[in-house]
Amino acid sequence: MPERSDPPIIAALLQARALIHEAAGSAEQRRLIGSALAEIDRVAASVDPSASASRFELTPLTASVPPVDTEVEALRREVERLRAIARHDRGLLDALLSESPHGIIVSDTQGKLILQNRAAERIWAGSATADNVEGWGRYRAFHPDGRPFAAEDWSMARCLTSRESVPAEEVHFQRFDGTHGMLLGSCAPLFSPDGEMLGAVSIFADITQLKQLEADLRVSRTKFSTTLKSIGDAVISTDGSGRIDFMNAVAEKLTGWSLEEARDRRLSEVFRVISEQTRNDLDAPVTEVLRYGGIIGLDDTTLLLRRDGSELAIDSSGAPIRSDEGELVGLVLVFRDVTEKRLADKRRYFIGEASRQLALSGLEYDTTLANIARLAVPHIADAAVVDIVEPDGSLSRLAAVHASASRQELGKELAVRYPADPEVPRAVHAVLRCGESLLLPEVDSMAWLRASPTQAGPSSEPRSGSKGEPKSEPKNDHECWSGAHDPMYLAVLRELGVRSAMIVPLRARGRTRGAITLLSTEPSRRYFIDDLALAEELCNFAALALDNAQLYRESQQVNRAKDEFLATLSHELRTPLTAILGWARMLRQGSLKPDTHSRALEAIERNGTLQAQLVEDLLDASRIITGKLRLDVMLIDLPPIINAAIDAVRHGADAKGIELAVQLDASAGPISGDQTRLQQVVWNLLSNAIKFTPRGGKVSIQLSKAEGLARVQVRDNGQGIVPEFLPYVFDRFRQADSTSTRPHSGLGLGLAIARHLIELHGGTVKAESGGEGKGATFTVDIPLAPRGAMAALRKPDALLGGAPADAEPTLQGLRVLMVDDEPDARELVTTVLERKGASITAVATVAEALSAIEREKPDVILSDLGMPGEDGYSLIRRLRAQSPEQGGRIPAAALTAYASAQDRTRALLAGFQSHVPKPIEASELAAVIANLAGRTG
Repeated sequence: MPERSDPPIIAALLQARALIHEAAGSAEQRRLIGSALAEIDRVAASVDPSASASRFELTPLTASVPPVDTEVEALRREVERLRAIARHDRGLLDALLSESPHGIIVSDTQGKLILQNRAAERIWAGSATADNVEGWGRYRAFHPDGRPFAAEDWSMARCLTSRESVPAEEVHFQRFDGTHGMLLGSCAPLFSPDGEMLGAVSIFADITQLKQLEADLRVSRTKFSTTLKSIGDAVISTDGSGRIDFMNAVAEKLTGWSLEEARDRRLSEVFRVISEQTRNDLDAPVTEVLRYGGIIGLDDTTLLLRRDGSELAIDSSGAPIRSDEGELVGLVLVFRDVTEKRLADKRRYFIGEASRQLALSGLEYDTTLANIARLAVPHIADAAVVDIVEPDGSLSRLAAVHASASRQELGKELAVRYPADPEVPRAVHAVLRCGESLLLPEVDSMAWLRASPTQAGPSSEPRSGSKGEPKSEPKNDHECWSGAHDPMYLAVLRELGVRSAMIVPLRARGRTRGAITLLSTEPSRRYFIDDLALAEELCNFAALALDNAQLYRESQQVNRAKDEFLATLSHELRTPLTAILGWARMLRQGSLKPDTHSRALEAIERNGTLQAQLVEDLLDASRIITGKLRLDVMLIDLPPIINAAIDAVRHGADAKGIELAVQLDASAGPISGDQTRLQQVVWNLLSNAIKFTPRGGKVSIQLSKAEGLARVQVRDNGQGIVPEFLPYVFDRFRQADSTSTRPHSGLGLGLAIARHLIELHGGTVKAESGGEGKGATFTVDIPLAPRGAMAALRKPDALLGGAPADAEPTLQGLRVLMVDDEPDARELVTTVLERKGASITAVATVAEALSAIEREKPDVILSDLGMPGEDGYSLIRRLRAQSPEQGGRIPAAALTAYASAQDRTRALLAGFQSHVPKPIEASELAAVIANLAGRTG
């Protein structure tokens, strides 16, 4: 680059030339001075070719001129001094231009570029030239909208035009090598000392890399901001003084503050934390970080006080933000909502402890109830009440615990002051009726009394800040919750200071066993849906424990009942056996007088019949338990069945002088059912009434029609039923008095069998009594037969009670083979059938039977089923395998003590034509044999 000097230096040189020229005197002086001026011109021209002496006016020197030699020497020294100044200043200028990192371009007033440094050449990737402003058109730059620069758009042109500085601006430019970049430059005018404008200077820098770094930083910040917004944790950052400068969306949600509202506020204003245990304020992490300069975490029992005053369990930590020099310039705080985790931890601990406590209770019912209440207080409630559903459907309060002894006494006092009205269902009744929990977040609010059932029912409102939502909306219809609005109940709760309440049912195996009422009296404890979830989990465990304890208690009761039943059974079986065996021995010994023989035989028959009935009741009970009791359904009218039952019990009623009142509505029917079993039910109810009615009492039976039902009612004015036993009157093996001093005999199976038989007919039976000594009423309801079903159902061939004795079929001349391993049974059947005119062959084994068949070809075979060696099934199979000529088609009946429906089916499938259970009446046995032999009359 050619050597240049700045405009002030040039001006100074030209000014010196003018002064020297003015001092010239003689010709010789002018010659010497001319030589000096020429040297100045040369130096000036080397700096600025446009500089010339013509710009300065020369005036003649005065006459008083010093000697030439002296003046010339002074002039020479001045020239040397000026040259030295010029060299020094040019050196400074060259150093400035060469070492400057910024580009520098100087132009004259016409826009001609007269100077540029190496930085300018490097930035533009080449040397710039221009003779005027228009020459700037070869430099390419662009407006923000992409339009190229015109010559007059350059800051140099605008500076020369306006004669004012142009402030720094960014310009998108294209280098001489075709690459693009960004410039940041300004331009200022140059003036001489006397104020004349000499040109302009532009100073600029290549900020391409800086702009790229800024763009990269923006992208990085965008990514960072997006990351902070998308992560699940809340993030707040502050400056070095602890004032907030950033919050992500999660932090806004958890604190309740927006970034705009929180910006420049101190962190302690927005992020206020307290200890869950002590309720005292805690230092925010920013305080600790600013104090110690390290990463700080808060205690795991920290609660965040949100802007609306609600509380949120959090886990948080803070870390410092430092500059490259290590200076603390800010803080970043990260925290998360751990409400669900905290609740889950509490739930696990609490449920684990509850399981342990309930396990320690064992199977003791009362202990389990007490432990259920104690588990809830004070962990999740200040008071707990356990109500249990009794077998009769009534509600009993079996446990009540309060954290405060004084309030527990107040609760007892209020229970007396406000006794439960069974006609006014309380909220707990609604819970038991619906089987759904009831949540009352604000008990101390009259608005609850005015709320609709939907508002007053189970709340699905989650705890503030909780992530937990209800899995499903509980059922909350008006019919279900209509009884929950009881002002008296609310009055009791308010007087106890209750602020919030939950009522949770105890359900196990599809049954609601009771309910737990959990009450909060602390102002800071308000129940929300997550509290209800914990209470329901507790109640699930409690209900199972309670159910197990109740089942154990019931099993114990059943075992006691069975023991009592076995003792009673032993008594009931031994009593008739004593009479039978006693009279039978005396008859055998011949020690009875002739007139006593008849009474002995009657006693034997009566006690044998009683024993047979006991056995039949036991078999029926067994069939009911195993589900093997079957009905022979047909279309029947009830009056004949009831009359047959009345006839069967009339003798017993007459013996006690009991009046039998009968009122039968002939239009109450027909029904579809089993006539034998229905007669058994009516007989059982009548027998029961007569048994428990004193001499001279009254028993009435009434048949009526009621709303599509046939209703049978049996009333008596006898002993009655105590309220405590009424719920169990139809239970098997249960008797109101099972002691050895009880006044009435029986096994306690009759009513249980009657209830089951009625239920098999699609009906119901219930017992009512005013109490001991006030009689009892049993009501049976059976659906009437549908009109369309009447034609499809068969009618009975004859009324119960059998054919008259004179219509019994004759067995005269029939050959009967009797097979039984019991000699007494063979002898009895032989005697009975011989008296009916039959010819009997009695054998003890299957082999003897087959020989007799081959030898005699009997008309009918009677065979026992259970025999040693080969049984009756083997006999019939072997017989049916033979040809008709060998007796393979001889009719046979199974006469056996195996009397179940399965036994009957098996016998018929094996090949028997009939199945006759023992014991059997002589007339029935004769009818069976006659029927098999084809003699029906």
